[in-house]
Amino acid sequence: MMKPFDSAPDANMTTTTDVPSTPSSADVAPPVGVTPPQVLARDAANGRRGAAWRLLYWIMEDDPRAIVAISSLEDDRLAQHLLNFIAVGTWADKPFVIPRPLRSPHARTRLRTLFLPGAGIESMRSERVLLAAMNDKRPAVRETAAHILGIFGSPAATPKLIEALQDPVPSVKMQAIKALGRVGDPEAVPALLNALRGADEQMGSQIFISLVRLGHDAVPGLIEASKSNSPWMRWHCIRALGEIGDYRDLSVLTSALSDPDHSIAWMAAKGLVRFGRPSIAPVLQLLITTPMTRWLVETASYVFYTQYQRDNKLKPYLEPVVQSMRGVAYQVGTVNAAQKALSQLTADGLIEG
Repeated sequence: MMKPFDSAPDANMTTTTDVPSTPSSADVAPPVGVTPPQVLARDAANGRRGAAWRLLYWIMEDDPRAIVAISSLEDDRLAQHLLNFIAVGTWADKPFVIPRPLRSPHARTRLRTLFLPGAGIESMRSERVLLAAMNDKRPAVRETAAHILGIFGSPAATPKLIEALQDPVPSVKMQAIKALGRVGDPEAVPALLNALRGADEQMGSQIFISLVRLGHDAVPGLIEASKSNSPWMRWHCIRALGEIGDYRDLSVLTSALSDPDHSIAWMAAKGLVRFGRPSIAPVLQLLITTPMTRWLVETASYVFYTQYQRDNKLKPYLEPVVQSMRGVAYQVGTVNAAQKALSQLTADGLIEG
């Protein structure tokens, strides 16, 4: 029968033979004892699983002495063992039958928190251990390290996380993508856009989320990538630009209303309506200077209709344009209607021409 912790029991620690067989030994927490947390932290760093259990118990009880013991220990091994425990359930590469109090998702979340600045492990040590773990041979450890690095939020993690975009294990790559969005380093933008080219739908959606998290820093790269020959790339870029809502996006989104791929044109229209009145002049100018197509009728009509439904002052100016676009002679009438609307809106101070 496998012993839950060390082959030799710690002080105040029962052996497996002391644990009743019913319920199972994994369901019966060993006694915590009175060993000081400083001693437990040192012994846990040395690989003692019994000491680790007791220390983790005090952490889950939010005992400040346990946090002080962890933060003051000058030893990377405790952080390494803890990371491995969170990722693969071992302690010092030995089997660790997990007592019930440590099995819940809340327990794992609480233990991950120890790696964050000011929460337990000294920040430089935490970052050092997590970055080293990105090269671990076990995917679960790499995945867990990437996840925590994203919450940690240090730009120093960016190079390792970018490397992980080439990881052969999809779950590790996914965590790296999430982490790059959370870290917020603009250096990640080209790597994320490059990863988008070969991404599947699930990974593409996560890259979109990370690019939106990066916000205004991602805009120049997204604008450039929106010129791609790939509809997949253009669709995601236009979608992200619309979500970010940077005014540098207006001309790109407006031009995309006439994209030959109608799904991209519709995504541009949905993005433009978020800008309110500032989107009106660029779309009117597009109608004046661009040959009308049925696709452009649909997308531009959607922008105008949505805007004047939200802003009733715009209706008298934009409704005639929509009617012209939907008329029989739309290719001729739209230009005149758009010119008139642009002049009147500008003269009345509702938009800037």
